[in-house]
Amino acid sequence: MRTRTLVAAGIAGALAVSVATGGAAATPPDDPAAAPVPAAPEPVTVTLLTGDRVTVTTTADGHRSTAVHPAEGREGVAFLRRTDGERTFVIPSDVAPMVGERLDEALFDVAGLAATGVDRETVPVIVQQPEGTTARSTASSSEWRAAGLTPDRRLDSVGAVADDVGPAQGARLLDTLRSQDGRAQDGDPGANATGTPAIERVWLDAPAEALDADSAPQIGAPQAWESGATGKGVTIAVLDTGVDATHPDLDEAVVGAKDFSGTGTVADRNGHGTHVASIAAGSGQASGGENRGMAPDADLLVGKVLDDEGVSTMSVVIEGMEWAVDQGADVVNLSLGFPNASDGTDPASVAVDELTKRHGALFVVASGNDGGDASIGSPAAASSALTVGAVDDSDTVTGFSNRGPRLDGAIKPDIAAPGEGIVAARAEGTSSGEVVDAEHVALTGTSMAAPHVAGAAAALLQARPKLTSAQVRSALMGSADTTGATVWEEGAGRVFIPSALGQKVLASPASVSFGQFEPPYTKPLSKKVTYRNTGRSAVVLDLEVSATGPDGEPVEAASLSRDRLKVPARGTAAVTVAVDKAAGDLGRYSGTVVATGPGGTSVRTPVGWEKQPEMFDLTVRQTGRDGEAFDGLSQLTVVDAADHARFQQSFALEGTEAAGRTFEVPAGTYVVSSLMMRGATDLDVTELVESDAPQVAVTEDTTLTLDARDAEKVTFDVPRAADRTALVLDGMHVDEQGSSFSTGLSVDAGADAYVTPTDPVTVGAFDHVTGAQLSEPVADDASPSYTYDLTLRQSPVTTGAFVIGAEDLATVTTTYAEPARDVRTSVFWSGVPVGRDWISSPSRPVTPGTRTEYLNAEDVSWSRSVLYESPDATVGQLGTGQLALAPGSETSVTVGGAPYSPAGSRGLFEDQLDVTTDWSDAAGNLFFESGEDDVRLVVRQDGEVVADEPSGWATVTVPAGGAEYQVAFDGARGSDRWYTGAVVSGEWTFRAEPGVEPATRGLLDVRYDVAGIGPRGHAPRSTEVAVSAVGGDGASVTGLSWSADGGETWTEAELTGGVAVVEAPAGTSMVSLRAEASDAAGETVVETVLEAYRVE
Repeated sequence: MRTRTLVAAGIAGALAVSVATGGAAATPPDDPAAAPVPAAPEPVTVTLLTGDRVTVTTTADGHRSTAVHPAEGREGVAFLRRTDGERTFVIPSDVAPMVGERLDEALFDVAGLAATGVDRETVPVIVQQPEGTTARSTASSSEWRAAGLTPDRRLDSVGAVADDVGPAQGARLLDTLRSQDGRAQDGDPGANATGTPAIERVWLDAPAEALDADSAPQIGAPQAWESGATGKGVTIAVLDTGVDATHPDLDEAVVGAKDFSGTGTVADRNGHGTHVASIAAGSGQASGGENRGMAPDADLLVGKVLDDEGVSTMSVVIEGMEWAVDQGADVVNLSLGFPNASDGTDPASVAVDELTKRHGALFVVASGNDGGDASIGSPAAASSALTVGAVDDSDTVTGFSNRGPRLDGAIKPDIAAPGEGIVAARAEGTSSGEVVDAEHVALTGTSMAAPHVAGAAAALLQARPKLTSAQVRSALMGSADTTGATVWEEGAGRVFIPSALGQKVLASPASVSFGQFEPPYTKPLSKKVTYRNTGRSAVVLDLEVSATGPDGEPVEAASLSRDRLKVPARGTAAVTVAVDKAAGDLGRYSGTVVATGPGGTSVRTPVGWEKQPEMFDLTVRQTGRDGEAFDGLSQLTVVDAADHARFQQSFALEGTEAAGRTFEVPAGTYVVSSLMMRGATDLDVTELVESDAPQVAVTEDTTLTLDARDAEKVTFDVPRAADRTALVLDGMHVDEQGSSFSTGLSVDAGADAYVTPTDPVTVGAFDHVTGAQLSEPVADDASPSYTYDLTLRQSPVTTGAFVIGAEDLATVTTTYAEPARDVRTSVFWSGVPVGRDWISSPSRPVTPGTRTEYLNAEDVSWSRSVLYESPDATVGQLGTGQLALAPGSETSVTVGGAPYSPAGSRGLFEDQLDVTTDWSDAAGNLFFESGEDDVRLVVRQDGEVVADEPSGWATVTVPAGGAEYQVAFDGARGSDRWYTGAVVSGEWTFRAEPGVEPATRGLLDVRYDVAGIGPRGHAPRSTEVAVSAVGGDGASVTGLSWSADGGETWTEAELTGGVAVVEAPAGTSMVSLRAEASDAAGETVVETVLEAYRVE
């Protein structure tokens, strides 16, 4: 049987989009317990390769819940969940054995997918074939189709194809992997015996994004120009958001361009690419030469690989890289990156190394802007790339610049350059960054640092055209000026072009990585550094090596085989660098070999290593409920209890290997978590056991046995007869640094479930949550009249048998409306325990009508989402926000009822104003826009347009003294299934000033209560319409008008106590509404809802 490693890689956390929610009725409810908490973040639903979908919701306090919607026919699958800080993985049990080795784990990081916008019905993938194959030389289109693929692009440099995979395609692709597993590497690396191509691994086609005071003197560019080194005759390719080729600094530089982004033009409508290109090779014409690029006479190739929002996918970037080298680029600048930390084996990094080897181009890559240790992502992790970190104008490494080491311990970044407040060309019509004037803007990031080095490389290649890309890399690194930081922060140091131009002695390798080592610390490690003298005279070098330990203090841990070395003219000589493994404490070491010679010769070679502690065997054995070695499917996880970042490993084990595993761990205290399942890979989980040992001390080789017979059966005793329809088990540990790590699962089936009691912990904190859905027992085709949603927390685990009384429950009587025709409606309650992340129970179908819903309300924050789906798309999604429910409370609410009006929120964070707009139902619950909807949001600041977005979300910068804002939202539903309210508009005015108002608040909103309205938006021809305003102190409705001809003509209604009588003329079928409101602060809103309700 097989074992698949599930070691998580870093990924960016989810974006929480704040939106306003209101009360549960058209007028504020009498019971404050029913009032939603404002500014509930917008949920995002992502699709997995298996076709299952997951809704990710981030609460207002930053905690995350996930709810699974199994694909049809997959209701018996268990969904394994693991969360680690910003990452949340939801892995279907039937593919768990393939994740890590055959399937990129990022395909199942739902937080990462949500954050980076992969919230569509298809999944973008890169399918890689075995090493030695190329996309052009192997599989035919028919063979790829047999594997479920119709490739969008072929990536020859990595032997891969890219495609957007829907559920049916995903199923075929996974079946192909299953059939090939264990024999894909045998025989012909092309099509195998089944008629499908041999597949090595399936990667997420990861989203790429741009990685966002005269800096030229800081790196010596003016001296280089005076010497004639301006990059003339050298071609730099800039792969970015395109370029404004009409900008005076670039109008004569571009010699070739191609669009890969799908926007249909290479024109830069974002601004990032123009800024980057001008740093590398701008003429400075617009500033009279003041803001020249580093290589102002170089030629530019422009590949638009990022769209107008500055994002793309990995396969598009690789395609652009292949084009650039085919066009003859000498230097390729990549001021972009992908979110996962890497060891250099991801497709984009492999492509950089392969294209460097084939074509000899130098790839200069921004290190990234996350600022953390070991955060080097792709393609910055490529071994042959010249990876660039950022310094400020005082040569201090910036806080945002990504640090090393690479995941395998190698030194990265390689070099540093200015990246803070860089003034360069501004693309016409763009406003990102700090606008300096019509032609210039100041931006910050490693994106700005990289083109400094790309330009330096071009200047060096002009001066010394016979240098290879590896020698250019060595010359720039070897001549860099140290900033005093470690090699993990600055690499060799900050680039300095004049020194590189004169660098006659080159070191190979350009940096020496000893990696990570464990005891015994006896035999020294050694590596050779070879110096090549490109000059005409022999050079005698004086050599010395120095190093600092984990505490930053000097340490005598490195030595050289000699301290003087003669390097013949046009020849080479070598020295051996040795590391004394026994010296110093545990941790990372930073060192430098410095070779100096006559005439100012100086060569710096970074050296680095990490000393790891003695490792012990922690053997975990698993016994099934039958008393035999467990042989089903298990997810087994071990995490350091004191510091999760120090050690964490998780494996999916199946068959005989599920009986146990040995982990090599340093001495310490560990959390061991096990989920044992039977039937998990056959789409029908029949038994599951969660066994957590949250405090296991290891000071020597240790064996721990997890015995499923010690677990207690999970049962629920509730006031009314109910069958369990779904179950969630989740254990969470918080380490001594406050970081959380949790493992669990959800299953939409009646499997027998068991949990193991735990002891209290003294290292960190541990708790366990059991969640369940229960419903009134009914026939298969009937809808229950009552349901239970439970989220039950224990610390430590003491029982699996839960008794819940009526006094523990909040009662919510809900009427579910039917806003759209021919849709499947499903609802899920997300009960997030206070202060922790959570995996919600799967969604359950709901029939329009009224049901009673019971929820335990102690120490739980509840919210509700409703999905409306057609057979081929999500028509709409509604969210209620966080509800302040209390034990014993009773409330009634209509969800999804008409009229549907515009609503939104605003959030002011320092000087950044976020505005979010959507549809709202009559109770103030938000209908989030779907991908099919046509929306536009325009923001004016003191009368001037500062944002015009084809979405319901915009961010603008607020001046220090504040400003007056006018926000206009227009929305038109993309589906014709909506009964009413498909077209809405809202216009708001308000003032915003940093530090004056709350961070987040709802926009002024009008609520509508149409008497007699039905679930599909039908109301009597003559009816009362009650209106009220919410969102600000003293808010009131100042006017209401209605129209029965689609908004062609309007009738002003007479309001009495907030109620108007509307009488639609005979022969009309729809009534539209327009309302105006204001508050005591002078804020206003005008809302228009066309076809707000139907009349009979």
